Amino acid sequence: MSVKVQKNKREDESPIILVVDDSITMRNFLTRVLEDDYQVVTAADGLECVDKYVEIRPSVILLDLLMPKMDGFDVIEKIRNFLGDPEVIIIVLTGQDEQDIKAKALNAGANDYLTKPFHVVELKARVGVAIRQVMLTRQLQSANSELQKAYDLIDDEVRLVARLQDKLLPTNVPFIKGLEIESLYRPSGRASGDYFDVFDLEDGVIRVIMADVSGHGPQAAFIMAIVRTLFKADGSETRDLAHSLFQINTHLVDLIGRDSYFVTLFAADIDFNAGVMKFLSAGHCPALIMQDGIMGEPLKAHVPPLGFFPVDCTLDERRFTSSLDLFLFTDGCYEWRMGNKFFSLEPFMDIAGKLMHTDSLNLDAIEDLLEKETGVRPVFDDDVTALSIRWKKGARD
Repeated sequence: MSVKVQKNKREDESPIILVVDDSITMRNFLTRVLEDDYQVVTAADGLECVDKYVEIRPSVILLDLLMPKMDGFDVIEKIRNFLGDPEVIIIVLTGQDEQDIKAKALNAGANDYLTKPFHVVELKARVGVAIRQVMLTRQLQSANSELQKAYDLIDDEVRLVARLQDKLLPTNVPFIKGLEIESLYRPSGRASGDYFDVFDLEDGVIRVIMADVSGHGPQAAFIMAIVRTLFKADGSETRDLAHSLFQINTHLVDLIGRDSYFVTLFAADIDFNAGVMKFLSAGHCPALIMQDGIMGEPLKAHVPPLGFFPVDCTLDERRFTSSLDLFLFTDGCYEWRMGNKFFSLEPFMDIAGKLMHTDSLNLDAIEDLLEKETGVRPVFDDDVTALSIRWKKGARD
């Protein structure tokens, strides 16, 4: 079916008004009133209205209620419910001034109503309000579409960051007789601010790193990538942990010193030949240590987090003879909600201590252990990372 559109005098892309009335006099009158500002299409009854609505998709429908074949109430029902259009503005034109008729039309899905006879000024004002509402809705839809495109682009970039981060995780575990390494890495989103690494320095000596950037998401992941790069670049030149940490903090102060980000970090060089571990904890969660089968005091942070200001990078040390167990973790392991309160550090350290005394340590089962101990299945909101270093002298390969 071809629809003839009554163009306005400016021949532009003005909104389309569909005028529906069984009176040709009323249709012609409304056309003359509106055609200077809008494109006007007319229909003589409800059936023709629905057909033309489907073809032209008008912005506004001026709808008479009492018509042959299909009345205005049925038209509203058809457009709103059957055709599923909640957006087209429907202004009811009725010669009945009863409140129940008006209420019935509005409840059916009409947006507004005019009682015949009406003043031309009021008609134009009501239509103008309707058109502004339509334009605003379209602008919002366009803005939402652009926002969705931007979100999709960001989401793709975050996915790429996550894939790159996975490639940065250690894959080649140092081979030292008696050494067992277990790790757990669960980002809260697609990109993580947590980082850990274990790599050889020389025969029988490894470097262990656990770090956590404040916040999460792409920014935290980017900063963590910088930390990893600085560790690899500087460590390969000097192999001195204190010097590496000093240089890393200097770079971080320059990069993020004026921002709200910071980095907590635990780093250690473990010499299994000499039985000594030299380490530094910068604002990080206490590390748990067991030397020669005896549980030691937690290794608490002795300098502030990195990235704020210069810190003293003097290393602390612990000695061992026959065995060493070291357990590192980030705050996501214990900062999760238990009903109306949060789980906390101390009970997590108690549970982790029990885990360290088991013969077979499986960090993937940490959720099951936490549920068993607390009666609540943990739902982690933050990045969760844990690392276990176990060495026993004389153990089989």
